Amino acid sequence: MRRLGIDLSYFFTYEDEIPDGVGFSHFGPVHLLWLGVCAGLLLLFLHSYKRWGGRRRLLAERGIGIFLVGLEVYRIAVLALIGKMSLYQLPLHLCSMAGFLCCLHAFFKWDWLGQVLYTLCLPGTVLALLFPDWVRYPAIHFITIQGFTFHAGIVLYVICQLLQHNIVPRLAVLWKVIVFLLAVVPPVYLFDKKFHANYMFVNVPSPGSPLEWLASFLGNPGYLAGYAVLMLLCMVLMDAGYRVWVDRKSCGT
Repeated sequence: MRRLGIDLSYFFTYEDEIPDGVGFSHFGPVHLLWLGVCAGLLLLFLHSYKRWGGRRRLLAERGIGIFLVGLEVYRIAVLALIGKMSLYQLPLHLCSMAGFLCCLHAFFKWDWLGQVLYTLCLPGTVLALLFPDWVRYPAIHFITIQGFTFHAGIVLYVICQLLQHNIVPRLAVLWKVIVFLLAVVPPVYLFDKKFHANYMFVNVPSPGSPLEWLASFLGNPGYLAGYAVLMLLCMVLMDAGYRVWVDRKSCGT
């Protein structure tokens, strides 16, 4: 692998032991290559998925959900084995929660859960792929592989559910997503403050993300107000965008 310019010596090394300059940059060659690979694999899967029957689609959806949970369990297990598992590695980020929510939705198809996955988790996951917080790791590292695969899997699951109409976004039920946030964010915020963690980025903005830009002129915790406004605007646009897409499709344009 070294002959190909790929160094696997840090494959199971935690970020605090990785020297500077080993990772990759946002929208650099490594990042763009990973995004391209993820997009290609998603398109290949969706091409096959559209041709499958209902039973096979259901099995595939549940398989994706279980796979996502497995990826998160794998991440935690490896961190535990290398002695780096801590309170700061719990699945309390929105995307980490989304993996479990996808698995839950794959079996129960609750409407509120579908609304949360599309309106909240999908844009959050796409942003995580565009602005990953694991850039300190090498291009080939268990965290890098898990990060891109996990987030791409969430995007894939939600798209599959939209194609199946198991998720039908509706602006009229946006309140369900808001209730979910009101139930989840305050406990996570209190946990972050008590243990100096940063789940859901409500303690410190993620480096290189739009939240860091907000904090540059709103300060901290001032950026949280902008964070909330952006989330609400994003949720409204997601639902409105789906409505426009459906209307255009029904008109054949």
